[in-house]
Amino acid sequence: MKNPKAKGGNFEREICKNLSLWVSAGAADDLFWRSAMSGGRATVRKKKNKETASGQGDITAVTPAGNKLTDRFVIECKHYKSMGLDQHVYGQGPLEAIWDKLIKECVSGTNSKKPMLIFKENRKPILIGLDYPINGIVGLAVYWSDICLYRFEGVLLLNFDTFIENE
Repeated sequence: MKNPKAKGGNFEREICKNLSLWVSAGAADDLFWRSAMSGGRATVRKKKNKETASGQGDITAVTPAGNKLTDRFVIECKHYKSMGLDQHVYGQGPLEAIWDKLIKECVSGTNSKKPMLIFKENRKPILIGLDYPINGIVGLAVYWSDICLYRFEGVLLLNFDTFIENE
């Protein structure tokens, strides 16, 4: 793709719609949208020693119903040619660096949240990374010491309230 920012933006919009449908049990597709500056607003404010209520990560709630997810998680989205899943086993590669940065973002500030990394490699299914295992998951589940990976479509098959209880 000639414009990787467009690829990332399109991916974030797709994830916003899918998360909205999941959280609302299919009733709404507009609970979430891309964060201002794709999470960069929180970074800029942090450099000025200012807290940002809900600007971390790439996805933010735009309705109160979406807060059920964004109050608990910092959601980061990535669409790369390769995330280096094989390299992650050895503690190196893009996934490792992205995950480490996300963990730091989750614990900074006054209200810490859990990390949620949603990513896609070219011509591969969307995966979701969490820092804990999910019971009752359908599809791929890979566990490393610090990240549990699942197929995004499998997580979306879970009832959202059951997912939150599992946290």
